[in-house]
Amino acid sequence: MKPINSNWFVRARLKNRHIPLLAALGDTGNLNRAAIGLGISQPAISKLLKELEDGLGVELFERHARGVVPTLYGEAMIRHARRLLNTLDSAYSEVDALRLGQQGHVRIGTILTPCAELLPETVRRAKQRFPGLEVTIRTGSSRDLLAILDDGELDFLVARFYAGSQQEDLHFEPLAKEPLKICARAGLVEGLLSRAELNAADWVLPPAGSVLRQEFDALFQRVGMRPPRKVVNAENLLMVTTLAEKNDMLTVLPRDVLAHYARYGMLGEIEVDADIDRDLNQGLMAFGIITKDQRLLSPAANSVLELLRDTARQLRLGLG
Repeated sequence: MKPINSNWFVRARLKNRHIPLLAALGDTGNLNRAAIGLGISQPAISKLLKELEDGLGVELFERHARGVVPTLYGEAMIRHARRLLNTLDSAYSEVDALRLGQQGHVRIGTILTPCAELLPETVRRAKQRFPGLEVTIRTGSSRDLLAILDDGELDFLVARFYAGSQQEDLHFEPLAKEPLKICARAGLVEGLLSRAELNAADWVLPPAGSVLRQEFDALFQRVGMRPPRKVVNAENLLMVTTLAEKNDMLTVLPRDVLAHYARYGMLGEIEVDADIDRDLNQGLMAFGIITKDQRLLSPAANSVLELLRDTARQLRLGLG
């Protein structure tokens, strides 16, 4: 164990009040509003900030007439302060849940496909086994979710792993790929559509930069065609499916998500040649379970994670 006087926070005279101060200034960019939020005076805020800057030996914020702007050092301290507050909140929640005889709180981040079957079945089984369990599910892109996981706001992800995420402490367990299907409102199209007909159609698609959009655009770029131009860009799944259901528009959805809407007669798969289907799914990355350090997970999160793995096995997800 390191001697206490070798720790930087001792030398910098870091106090417990400095941590919420950094987070509050990062949120508000204003000394007065931060003081109100923390329930202390503005002079006290200024004194705490000066203490911290003197202890660290760097300027954390640039002072302006309308507020404060974090420097490069300030941004780093704000990020770590938020992460520390999230960790402390999780610690309190876990202790409080144990004290009250509850099962705890599990926070899961996920991309779209697992929302169709894997996660609903996992949550159903978890609630049967742990009736007092609180579960939060946050959806988004894999890149966004990886950043949120790194900040400590999520326990684990069901998403794609990007080697360029610069997070060396992540563990990835691949589960499955998510085949994409072209679809539209039920009954809109009969028979096979060629690549040229697909190119000329009206589409509602996720924004440029998303994995699904990249795969869709590549469907045409691989054969020297420009991607379709008659496109409505929509990120929200409800907006995408509603536009497709109420208009003569095509869209692309993961197979399991399409199956959910097809069960209710809202959307149907568009038939295409086998080479189009193959090209659409040629570059797909597998999704899977992403954790930082499972040893640091709460008992509740570990229990749900094991249920998730077991559910994936029962649904026969896997890359063989």
